[in-house]
Amino acid sequence: MKKRFRIFPPIRIMLAAGIVLAVVLMAGSAMSCQPEEGAPEETDQGLPTEQSSGSQPSTSPVTEVAIESFTFKPAEIRVPVGGTVTWYNQDSVVHTATARDGTFDSGNMSRGDTFSYTFGEKGVFDYYCVPHPYMEGKVVVE
Repeated sequence: MKKRFRIFPPIRIMLAAGIVLAVVLMAGSAMSCQPEEGAPEETDQGLPTEQSSGSQPSTSPVTEVAIESFTFKPAEIRVPVGGTVTWYNQDSVVHTATARDGTFDSGNMSRGDTFSYTFGEKGVFDYYCVPHPYMEGKVVVE
């Protein structure tokens, strides 16, 4: 007669809990705050002060918009015709930069991803984040 190896219920529960804990720890370390290789490095200062206000339109030649703390910073930016705007996702969740009129759509951007769009004509381009529609921004092309 063949003997079967038997694990007692309390040991089985501890073994299962240990496996679950190991998987969670491995997943957590894979999603750590370390930047991916080749990803742009972040600085303690973040973007220049003139961009960080979020509420005042930027009229400088800066063409970068940070996606940070569930907001676009700055919320409004002005660029000349032919100017390029680059969005940088600095949040730990997926965001988009999607024009309300369909002109541009970044698709899902994870932390560290960027999206650039060159504006070829004058106009006002309102945009938002598809997963978080309360996040709104505006590009004014002059």
